[in-house]
Amino acid sequence: MLFNILIKKLIKYICEIVTTDILFMKSNKFIILFLLAGNILFSQEKIDTTNTKSQSNKWSIEIETGISNGTRPYTKGYFSNENNKLFNSFRLNTFGVGARYNFNKSTGLKMDFAFDKFANSVHSRSKPFEVAQYRTTIQGVFNLNSLLKSKKENAKFNLLFHAGVHLAMLKPIKTDYSPVVSKGDNYGGIVLGISPMLQISKKTSLYFNFSSFSNYGQNLTWNGKHAEVSNNSNGHMVLGTFGLSFALDKK
Repeated sequence: MLFNILIKKLIKYICEIVTTDILFMKSNKFIILFLLAGNILFSQEKIDTTNTKSQSNKWSIEIETGISNGTRPYTKGYFSNENNKLFNSFRLNTFGVGARYNFNKSTGLKMDFAFDKFANSVHSRSKPFEVAQYRTTIQGVFNLNSLLKSKKENAKFNLLFHAGVHLAMLKPIKTDYSPVVSKGDNYGGIVLGISPMLQISKKTSLYFNFSSFSNYGQNLTWNGKHAEVSNNSNGHMVLGTFGLSFALDKK
């Protein structure tokens, strides 16, 4: 009787030990699997972060030329457009160079420097004038392709919207109304634009830039004379250019 009781207790004790060992092994396996999964996830996240970073750091330089036209203000008797001519017969009068940095596929930042030359046409009835404008802009860039939710990783065609601020200096070269030429005028303003861009090679894209400039603090007219009180401190210019964009990334 006593022997049977001892045997039962021994069997119960062995069962408890085995059960405990099994649970301990299961818990260890669970911990090991958890650590392994965490390590895999961390490694994958690190790789994804690296890829995203490499995709985000995209520098490019842009060179462009085209047509710019100061629409207002002008002194009475002065204007730049030719009679019955579209865009002044496509006379190239603006040149620019800039750089663009893409934070990601949708947003970026660009800065450029440009030169514009405004003059009367010999075929127009405007009084003679010639002025130069030096300007720089800082603009945020948004790729409108992101709104289309395209499945393509690298689209050949992109439509960029850009907006920001600009600073400029207008300096008369020659005029007919005074022997003393003005020293110039400094002003700033807001620029809005849109740029269709077509990729023509791995690192080169052709683009067109259509922008509108609203100037504040512009005291000279586009013909280089001091503006009248009604037009003082406000000006407007439109721009249409084409150019090439060169990517600087190694990949």
